[in-house]
Amino acid sequence: MTPRLRPVAAALATVCTLTVTSCSSLDVNAIPAPGTSYDDGYDIVMKFASALNLPGRAKVVLDGVTVGVVSEVTLTHDDVDVTARISHGTVIPNDIRAVLQQATVLGDIYVALERPPGGNGPAPALASGGAIPVDHTTSPPQLEDTIASLANFVSSGSIQRAQNTIIRLNRVVPSSDEVRTLTTRVTTDLEALSSNLDSVDQLLDGAAKTAAVVNGHIPELNYWFSPTGQRGFEYLVSSSNYIATVLPGIGSIALGGYWLVPFLNSLADSVGALQESKVAGEAEIPKYRRLFTDYFLPVDKYPAINITSITGPDGRELSGNVQEVLRILGAMP
Repeated sequence: MTPRLRPVAAALATVCTLTVTSCSSLDVNAIPAPGTSYDDGYDIVMKFASALNLPGRAKVVLDGVTVGVVSEVTLTHDDVDVTARISHGTVIPNDIRAVLQQATVLGDIYVALERPPGGNGPAPALASGGAIPVDHTTSPPQLEDTIASLANFVSSGSIQRAQNTIIRLNRVVPSSDEVRTLTTRVTTDLEALSSNLDSVDQLLDGAAKTAAVVNGHIPELNYWFSPTGQRGFEYLVSSSNYIATVLPGIGSIALGGYWLVPFLNSLADSVGALQESKVAGEAEIPKYRRLFTDYFLPVDKYPAINITSITGPDGRELSGNVQEVLRILGAMP
């Protein structure tokens, strides 16, 4: 190379170096995208646990309407800060939830802002520069992880095992005739049940009344299941054991006591006759009482003879001449 061409070559090399350096500093996201620029809007920060495959300038959707774009994605120590530029006039409540979604399986990921369920009333608006915490954001499962899980499911033999399970179920399930017979019986049972719902109602009503009675005797039940009641149960069981031992002997005596039947019949007749005699005796007792109290006892206490009339052999009344009567009786000389 001649001395004259050396300065020219150096100048050309310098220009190429500057050109390459300037080209390497270009960013495709810095190129203005067509559509709304949201320059007059405000920024909010959404904290995600993972924002993998989230493209730059991804749309932000609220209530099905695009209200902003993602302007910056920053990786922090604990999470991923996604800064979004929201259009002017759009009010975002501070209890909003951010979800990374895809319209199709192979579509781009975008940010969907979802209002919390429930009617708790309107929440205050999220201020400019405000942040949505990570517990209010949801990162979708990655497509690669989903495909890997599906591949593991297919290659692990789960489909074959499911097919074998269906084959075994087909072998276990009875034939169509048996199934038809079974369904017929079930239908008959259900029809009988529907025709006797009144009996079911009575059963339920009785159960309800029984429960009410039991509920009214809760204090007694508490007593029976208390330590004192349990002791009573123990004594009852002991007494039942003794009674169970004695009852067979009593039964043998009762079976051999048929000879007592005539005796008992005679005894019943005697008791009936005695009862009739008692009735008759009760009717005679007042007469005997009157005889003794009105006639015998007064005479026995005050013995005397009242002469009311004396008639002589010739038929004359002699009661008027007392002296002659006494003389006849030998009471006077």
